[in-house]
Amino acid sequence: MTGGVRCIRRISAFIAITSALAAQARSARSVGPVERTQRAQRAACRLLAIHGIDVRVIGPRPQGRAVVVTNHVSYLDPLVVGSVIPCATLAKSEARRWPLVGDALVALGAIFVRRGDAVSGAVALLKARRILLAGASVLNFPEGTTTWGAAVGPFRPGVFGLARITGVDVVPGHVSYDDPRAHWFGGQTFVPHYLALSRFPRLVATVRFGAPLVRDGSDRSMVERARETVAALGGIPC
Repeated sequence: MTGGVRCIRRISAFIAITSALAAQARSARSVGPVERTQRAQRAACRLLAIHGIDVRVIGPRPQGRAVVVTNHVSYLDPLVVGSVIPCATLAKSEARRWPLVGDALVALGAIFVRRGDAVSGAVALLKARRILLAGASVLNFPEGTTTWGAAVGPFRPGVFGLARITGVDVVPGHVSYDDPRAHWFGGQTFVPHYLALSRFPRLVATVRFGAPLVRDGSDRSMVERARETVAALGGIPC
C-alpha cells in the first residue's frame, strides 16, 4: 500500500470513528465518569490501531483513581496514554479547534482549559475534581504545551493541589516515540504534520510509568519532584 492510499484510508476511518463517538457521547450523558473513561480508552485504542501506532508500557500502570502527569511532545500523547489507562485528559482550549484531533478529544471527554485564564483554569479543575471523586483518573501535561522532548520544561502547579485536595496519588510518566517526526511543537502547522504522519507504515510509542509520588512536603516540592521523575524516566535533563 502506498503512503497516499494509507493516508486516505486512515483519515476516512478517523472521521468515521470520531463521528460515531460524538453520537454516542450525545446519547449517553447519564453515563458516569468511570464508564466514560473506559469508553474513551477503547476508542483511543481503535484510533491508534487504524494509524498503525503500537503502544508499549514500561513500569506499573496506575491502579484506581490518580492524577497522571507526563511530558508532552505530540498531539498523539492523550491517545497514547489514554489507550493504556482509562482517564480524562486536561487539554488546552486551542486543541478543540484542531481538525480531526479536536473532534476526537471532545468525543473522548477531554476537559479544556484556556491558558492564562484563571476562571477557565478553576472551572477545569472543578470538573477534574468531580471526575477524581467519582473514582476515575485524570491525565495532565503540566508543561502546558508540546516540546521537542530533549528536556522537560517547568511544570504548572494547579493539578498538584487538586491531587492533594482529593487525596489521590500523583503518578509520573514519560511518553516517547521511535521516530522523532511524530513530535509536534513550536510553529509547526497541524494539517501538514498529520498528513505526513498518516503515511507512516508503523510507529511505536512507549509509555514509562514511575511509582506514585509520596507526599512529604508542599505542593511546590511535589511539582519539582514530579518534574525530576518524569525527566529521569525518559533519561533526559529537566
